[in-house]
Amino acid sequence: MLETIRGPLSEICEAVPGAFAASIIAADGVPVDTVEAQSADGELDISSLLIEYSALLGQVRSSAQMFAAGDLEELSISSANLTTIIRPLSLEFFVALALAPGANFGKGRYLLRLKADELRAALA
Repeated sequence: MLETIRGPLSEICEAVPGAFAASIIAADGVPVDTVEAQSADGELDISSLLIEYSALLGQVRSSAQMFAAGDLEELSISSANLTTIIRPLSLEFFVALALAPGANFGKGRYLLRLKADELRAALA
């Protein structure tokens, strides 16, 4: 299973200039697999940050449903040193792409959407 997950994650990282990492994370915050494309600033702990984002994703998902906004399709979080795009794959898993400032955000969004079905199948 890990190889069928790692392949699409690697393809995403390789195709997006400025990608730090792509990761599949369970809703409870446990990482399933992560592919790192390049090292981030030494003080930036991307793996831990992505795990913390899992709690935020649950809250956003609940709020969207509570106020009839519909199912969450994507969440992006931008800060001075990192932009993260998160796409839920199911209720149990999501894929996240961590990008350097100035990275190709649009291409990252496109590839996460394009590879979502392949990743869902690998997790099934």
